[in-house]
This record gives sequence, C-alpha cells and structure tokens, in this order.
Amino acid sequence: MDNKRKDKIQRLLALANDANDAESMSALAKAQELMLEYKITENDIFTYTQKLTNDLVDTVIVYEGKPQKWLYRLARIIAKNFRVKFYYEAGTPVKLKLTGLSSDLQIAEITFQYASGSISYCAKKFMQQPEIKRKRKRKWQLKQDYIQGYLVGLENTLDSQVLTNGYELALQLPEAVATHLEGLELVKGKGTSHTVKDIEAYHSGYQEGVKFRRHEQLNC
Repeated sequence: MDNKRKDKIQRLLALANDANDAESMSALAKAQELMLEYKITENDIFTYTQKLTNDLVDTVIVYEGKPQKWLYRLARIIAKNFRVKFYYEAGTPVKLKLTGLSSDLQIAEITFQYASGSISYCAKKFMQQPEIKRKRKRKWQLKQDYIQGYLVGLENTLDSQVLTNGYELALQLPEAVATHLEGLELVKGKGTSHTVKDIEAYHSGYQEGVKFRRHEQLNC
C-alpha cells in the first residue's frame, strides 16, 4: 500500500478535530472517501501508525476549556477501547488528558477529536429542529440527554466490535502505562454521570451514536 496515501489520510483525520467547522468536516469526508477508494481499512492506518512511532509512554491534552462532563465520559469510552487512560487537571481552564503508548495514543487522540466533533455537530443539528426549538425552557436538558444517548450508542458499538473480534486481551492497559500513572498519584475526581429525563432526545442521540465508524456521521 502506498505510504503517501496513508500519510494523507492520517493528516486528514488529524484535521477533523472539530466537526462544527466546515474545513474539518471536509477533511473528515475526504479521509473517508480515500479509505473507501483505495480500500484502506482502519486497521491498515493503525498498523502503519505503529510502525512510525516508538512505543514510549506519552501524554496529550485533548481538551482545554470550561468543564464539560460529557467530554469526560467520552474520554473514558475512548480510553477503554484504545489502551490508554484519561484524567484531568482542575483549574481555569481545565485540561483533559490521555496517557498511553505513543502508537495507541495517536489513534486515541484522533478518535476522541473525531467523536467529540461529531457529537457537537449532531447535537447542534438536533437542537435546530423546530419541535425542539419550541421547548426553550428544557433546552439544556434536551441537549445533554441527546449527547448521553449518543455516548451510550457509541460505547455499545465499540464494545460490540471488541467482542466480535476478540480484542479483550489486546486492549489491556500496557504495564508501562500503568506504572507511569502510579507515579502521578492521581486522585479520584467528581462524578460525571448524567440523569436522562427526555427519552426521545436520548433515543435520537443513541441512533446516531451506533453509526459511529460506519461513515454515516456526516448525515445526522
């Protein structure tokens, strides 16, 4: 497989870190198009990335800004499925971080940015529906219920892929990462759970979440 094509797809995926932005959405769509055209799978990209990076423990900041609990929940889902761990540094602004081996971390970071952008984009479109706009007093709750549904759908999809392909053992946290985290002496943070009140909003989000990685997110 032509490494130049893989390099291009990697750069496009890295650009897709905010689906609210037209340029980022265009980059994501182009990456998907190239993967389909050249029959390049996600596993091809993962393998290629691993060959380019040294497996050293590293840390990246995937979000910096005001605390948003749904981003913490997303980070937990991504961390579980990409052999990394997440934590945050409290302050103004808060810093949400992922830690893992370099090869795992690069893919985890791209997937986090892709997913967070997709969630923001789809939630915005959901809130623009006329029937939702009329519910002004419940606006915040509806959006959070939608996002929670998306997150559950996303997590179920990723968990299903793990079980189907027998990846349970492969996703165990590397010993070097666990040792590094012990040295940080992290403390337990505040709860980030969300109580759903509008089942219809939740279901709408769930339906989009299960589409993750099926190249359908741009149509939400």
